[in-house]
Amino acid sequence: MNSEMHLHYFTTQKDFPFFIQYGHHDENMFLHSHADFSELVFVLGGYATHIVNEEEYSIKKGDVFVINENTSHSYKDPHHFRICNIMFQPDYFLRDFGDIKSLPGYHSLFVIEPALTQQNGFQSRLHLSPERFEEFDHMITRIHHEYVSHPAGFQSMTSGLFLQMITSLARIASDDRREPNDNTVSLANTAAYMEYHFREDISIEDLASMSGMSSRHFRRVFHDIYGTSPLKYLHTLRIRSAARLLRSTDLPVTEIAIRSGYPDGNYFSGKFKQLMGMPPLKYRNQHTHKA
Repeated sequence: MNSEMHLHYFTTQKDFPFFIQYGHHDENMFLHSHADFSELVFVLGGYATHIVNEEEYSIKKGDVFVINENTSHSYKDPHHFRICNIMFQPDYFLRDFGDIKSLPGYHSLFVIEPALTQQNGFQSRLHLSPERFEEFDHMITRIHHEYVSHPAGFQSMTSGLFLQMITSLARIASDDRREPNDNTVSLANTAAYMEYHFREDISIEDLASMSGMSSRHFRRVFHDIYGTSPLKYLHTLRIRSAARLLRSTDLPVTEIAIRSGYPDGNYFSGKFKQLMGMPPLKYRNQHTHKA
């Protein structure tokens, strides 16, 4: 039987969707899925069998993986098995730090591989060398201490340390030389390119060619992984960038449109309203009023 877990089962801090804990498993762990959070897992010691969607895989010390929402998993046959679970909501931590998504390793480790795990089984994970393992073990210790001791400003400190951890993992995953699953590497590189070059005039045909796929196949694979079309993903990046500029500057809307990749101001205003629910000036006025 699969149990659906919610983040509020672990923490009552509604304004800070984060939880970290150490796990020492001597017995099998029940099958469960995550309703509203992602889970970053470090295997700190021993080994066990990881059951994902009824398939079994061996995991050991040094393995790192991410389980996103709606993927059933559990552990069995643990042997001196110790892990660290970090439960978090990605949008909360990355809403103002989108440059992390310009790393192909972020897309590979935190988006694509978890999606492929949900679809095709747990066939890939990051494995840390002994030297890197020690580095991340120290990071985990600092984050855990900050979170558990709750000193003044712990949310900011925890967030900063966690973003450092995510970025470090993404950099390692970007340089990782594992055999790719399906189109993992090419899609991760293309998604990272979109994050960095979204202001430019990019065609879906160019992105498909960059990925080594036909346009039709690229659209299908991208939608399967990201839950949206490549074109809508690009528009979302542009509009989020425009929203940040509207909130933080006094630049004219026409200038913001150009800086966000829209040379046509009318088209920009229509797309902004479509995605944000209101025209750009109204969005700016509402934000200014709240501030």
